Amino acid sequence: MTLPRRPRRRQSIVVATGRLVRMASVTPVTLSDGQIQLDPEPGEEDSVTWSVHRVGGSPLLGRLTLRQESPAPHGDPWSRARLHVQVEAPVDSALVSTLSMAVSLSCQWAFSALGISVITWMGPLDPTLRSIVDGGGFRVHSLPHRNAWDGEKGPQDAWFADAIASDAQQREFRPLTARETSVLTLIARGYTNSQIAQSLGISENTVKNHVRAILDALRATSRTAALVVALQSGLVSLSSKE
Repeated sequence: MTLPRRPRRRQSIVVATGRLVRMASVTPVTLSDGQIQLDPEPGEEDSVTWSVHRVGGSPLLGRLTLRQESPAPHGDPWSRARLHVQVEAPVDSALVSTLSMAVSLSCQWAFSALGISVITWMGPLDPTLRSIVDGGGFRVHSLPHRNAWDGEKGPQDAWFADAIASDAQQREFRPLTARETSVLTLIARGYTNSQIAQSLGISENTVKNHVRAILDALRATSRTAALVVALQSGLVSLSSKE
């Protein structure tokens, strides 16, 4: 007797270099010392989308989408991607700074986890968007791209910029201890100090001491800056292990 096969559940996936990365394995990330959160959203197979909002269920601040360029050069499906930035909140300097940090983190994740070598951005001639991608580490070209197509608005001037994996700044820093690496890994997964303390079985004050030591070792001024350096250096990944 032949048993019927169970239907396979289709999962939303993104294609990485030589492997598959499940969106469910991408963990949320906190910015600005736990005040801002990036959450991965289910998307199409050729894109990754992050929603950016304040911790505590506040309104959406913006969305970042990395989409595979088509056609892909050199047969590598994720060697090049296009970044889309969507602003969903009233613009002020704090929002620009927050979205710039989010752009930087999402790009570093794409370089390390998806094997992307080049990310491009093209947006309307908007000083807000230009400031966001400029602050996120993109090289913004001095001249706008003429007659870029912007959906229903039709052709208009747009800024063109790119970020390249090889441009990631290489820093010399003190090697982290095993405990510091564990703390940094949990920071990358969005854990607060109290959650890190509970997970590692240590006091919250000890966690704070480890965080200070990590910032000093990586020559970073904040948890977010330390996370960017760690991603650039391959010390941590934003993909959790199942």
